[in-house]
Amino acid sequence: MILLIVINSVNAASKVDEAGTHLPLIAEFRGGILVHNIGPIAPDEEHGVDVNMELHFQSPKFLSALGEPKPFVGTTINTEGDTSFLYTGFMWDFDITESFFASLGLGMTVHNGNSGVVEEGDGLTTLGCWWLFRESLEFGYKLDKQVSIAVLWDHVSHGELCSDRNSGMDNMGLRLHYQF
Repeated sequence: MILLIVINSVNAASKVDEAGTHLPLIAEFRGGILVHNIGPIAPDEEHGVDVNMELHFQSPKFLSALGEPKPFVGTTINTEGDTSFLYTGFMWDFDITESFFASLGLGMTVHNGNSGVVEEGDGLTTLGCWWLFRESLEFGYKLDKQVSIAVLWDHVSHGELCSDRNSGMDNMGLRLHYQF
């Protein structure tokens, strides 16, 4: 419900300027529901449903040599009080056909989960440190010029750079994309 309100509000605001220009910095909103810590890489210690939201920005010209990735910020909030994330990075979008696409995201995240030694029975995944790398992969279908639906998988871990404990975590789910 909140997602639809946000999309309708932004859509109404973007129609104010009918001269063919877009909002100067914002390129896209992506949001959806994920299954928390589903694997296949991470251990199955946490559970629940996550609410996921991302705001993508226009790619700056200096990134054109890297394939014009879009900078983004996002959050994944666990509805059962387990680990939640705030993250940023770059997203590359690839058209497979006129209707199907793939997206690859690379970035960093911080979290509110267990970053140290797990106390007996606390039930949280020990992620090793408070910052992590975040990779994501999406496959989607364009419903029209502005709206798409996609399946997302994301993985967070630190690659054994800040601790010898590197459990990592995987989330997977469905997202709606709205391009401005």
